[in-house]
Amino acid sequence: MLDTIKILRAKLSRVSDAQGSPLYDKREVYSLADLLLEEVCGITRTDRLMHPERVLTADQRARLMDIIAQMEQGVPVQQALGYAWFYGARFKVSPDVLIPRPETSELVDWIVSDVRSRRLSLPVVPASQATPLFVCDIGTGSGCIAISLARVIEDVKVLAIDVSEAALNIARANACEQNVDNLQFAHIDILGYVDKSDSSAKLTLETNTFPQGYQHFDIIVSNPPYVCRKEATEMSEIVLKHEPEVALFVPDDDPLLFYRAISRFGKKHLVKGGSLYFEINTAYGQATCRLLEAMGYSNIELRADVTGRDRMIKAVLSAT
Repeated sequence: MLDTIKILRAKLSRVSDAQGSPLYDKREVYSLADLLLEEVCGITRTDRLMHPERVLTADQRARLMDIIAQMEQGVPVQQALGYAWFYGARFKVSPDVLIPRPETSELVDWIVSDVRSRRLSLPVVPASQATPLFVCDIGTGSGCIAISLARVIEDVKVLAIDVSEAALNIARANACEQNVDNLQFAHIDILGYVDKSDSSAKLTLETNTFPQGYQHFDIIVSNPPYVCRKEATEMSEIVLKHEPEVALFVPDDDPLLFYRAISRFGKKHLVKGGSLYFEINTAYGQATCRLLEAMGYSNIELRADVTGRDRMIKAVLSAT
């Protein structure tokens, strides 16, 4: 086992970018080696300490070497494995979707906590009279937000939309694998969406159709593209080469492009008193708050993630 660990660490330490610089520091190398052994072989660090004599099977060694070979080409470890863990569940990933990030789970936590707190404050009603909570996840990608909310919140119906059909296929597969069926998917471009109630508008996109019954929502949530093109120089080569640009970038001259479009959508499709939740670019927290205020939202709250960076916003559509 010790020889296997040494080989894994040595190979990971040699993974480099186009300029020949190591992609992983020593701490990351050790962490990735532990992760691969646990995910591929089911062997935890504790297992290794208690059973150092354990020997891997030929299939396990081959699988590990295949993953390392992919990582040597710059493929993220999650894509090499084929999945990422998010909110206690395994999500299939591919180059067509963003890899779920830990900070996004904090946004899910916020929504779940708010829903449960609100329900505790309401009078108890018979199950036959209860009405489900409607949630819309815009730019669902792998479906990590939508599926997690559909899985952990009771009596909820979730609509997950995305401009990418390839991403929706991944999300559908994840919902199926997790046996989540209180979830609908729709192929919709939120930037081109036109409300059908606007008689003066011409609907030019066939994707502007919502499933029946999913027109008004108690919650709209989105982790939209928010990285300015000028910020690409500060990003990991792994992300730039292996995650979809359409899910990452916005024009340098319009960093709030998606927040404006989704907030406008929320004005028509949130119920009065409904909540809008965003993951945001840390550089534009205050600007996003001002945008929401100008559009008539209230009770705007900017929240930092576990690292102390402004990362998410909640706003309420006034009931008046």
